[in-house]
Amino acid sequence: MKQTFLPLSDEDKTYLKSLSKTRTIQAQVVDRARILLYKADGISFDVIATRLNISKRTVRLCISKYYDGGIDAALFDAARSG
Repeated sequence: MKQTFLPLSDEDKTYLKSLSKTRTIQAQVVDRARILLYKADGISFDVIATRLNISKRTVRLCISKYYDGGIDAALFDAARSG
């Protein structure tokens, strides 16, 4: 997994910034949008975790989901069976 920055398009950044400022969605989606934006700016996992008051594991998981499935996979949990 890359440690430097996320390659986000301007359109993706605009979408994430709008999500990070809204108050009508789940707080975890807002945090995940901020994780992606911070990582796009090259901020380390440690600093992101500290800024958002979350674990480094949460930051790594979000970034990993981004690389595996894109923005929607990183922001929203997959539907569970059952």
